[in-house]
Amino acid sequence: MIKQLVGLVFTTILAGVSVSIVAAKFDPFAVDEGIRLLFFASLFAFLWGLGTMAFFVINLGTRDRWVDSFRRGLFLSLVFLLLVFFKRHDILAWYMGAISGGVFIFLEVWIYKKFKKFNANVQSEDNNY
Repeated sequence: MIKQLVGLVFTTILAGVSVSIVAAKFDPFAVDEGIRLLFFASLFAFLWGLGTMAFFVINLGTRDRWVDSFRRGLFLSLVFLLLVFFKRHDILAWYMGAISGGVFIFLEVWIYKKFKKFNANVQSEDNNY
């Protein structure tokens, strides 16, 4: 698990440096779509890494700490980029943010319950043998 955490920290730092270089060197109103794609892809990777590390620290007592943190970091970065996309196209309102956050929270709860049920079935089958 230490190798994964070191790799995650390295990737997050690299993505953060990439975001800062693109933001500092290019004018957002005068760039083409390739630079925008670079910015948003590196922002996505940076937020995913930060979210994963934050949830990794928060989930100290859980058994599937790495998997849950990775998934929740992904959902957090998707929500944030979706809100940035809505803001860029001037369609962001408070209810759009609340709806997108609610959808991702519902999705996380559904996945968590499904995997919890699946893990309980697997453990009960292991105990039968």
